[in-house]
Amino acid sequence: MEGSIDIHIHSAPDVYPRLLNDVELALSAKENGMRSILIKNHYFETASRAQIATDTADFPVFGGIALNLTNGGLNRHAVKMALKMGGKQVWMPTVHADDFVKNKSHAANLATEIGADVQGLTLINEDGALKDELYEIFELIKEADAIFATGHVTKEEAKIAVREAAKRGVKKIIVTHPAATFVHCSVDDMKEILDLGATFLEHTWNDVTRQVSHPLPIHVLFDVIKSVGAAHCIMSTDAGQWLSPPAAQQMGIYIKEALKSGISPEDIRMMVSENPAKILGI
Repeated sequence: MEGSIDIHIHSAPDVYPRLLNDVELALSAKENGMRSILIKNHYFETASRAQIATDTADFPVFGGIALNLTNGGLNRHAVKMALKMGGKQVWMPTVHADDFVKNKSHAANLATEIGADVQGLTLINEDGALKDELYEIFELIKEADAIFATGHVTKEEAKIAVREAAKRGVKKIIVTHPAATFVHCSVDDMKEILDLGATFLEHTWNDVTRQVSHPLPIHVLFDVIKSVGAAHCIMSTDAGQWLSPPAAQQMGIYIKEALKSGISPEDIRMMVSENPAKILGI
């Protein structure tokens, strides 16, 4: 745990029940010897909240923005302002990604706020080309040296977006929980998307818990990490749900289970500390 960084935690206040608020998460991480955390919200930017948590807890907290409908979808203006506020990560649509909207059973707890009137967002046009709005967003991310993350879009969309982002000079690219059953990337898919320009694959502990409708068996998560290699992976929790352990405790569980699976302490250190520090630029 010492020096670890969790780049994926959901905090209160939120429209969903969350276990801890921004400041409580920061204090908990600090108490447990962590180096930093990044807070996420599906509906609102978290960069401004992260600044308050940082100042209050005297501990580095980062935020970002997920390009769901509440933030205007693929909205360069929202991205620009979130990055000016110090945002570190820009996620593609998550709860409002078209496939996620059509298959709300992926995560029943998230589906409670996805109404029947929601028209899902896609990254590509009918001809298969990436939407023009994304190229302006890539430029903003590149200028800010921020992180482009794939969110909950399909693996086909993610591959195209990663390829085009990398072509346009985006240096920090994360594939968000690719092993999750609602993203369903095979190991070959993961290796392909790394070849297309992704920096890291982010594997979240939440994907093996009851918070998702079809959790991964724990051994599958670690088999994937071993197949791809720790140098290409980040371990994060995706914690914050009120039924889950606190995020710091969940990170400890993740580390313990990784050790039990036969992953070396050196590789775990790389995935929980070195790789997240590199992508955050700290």
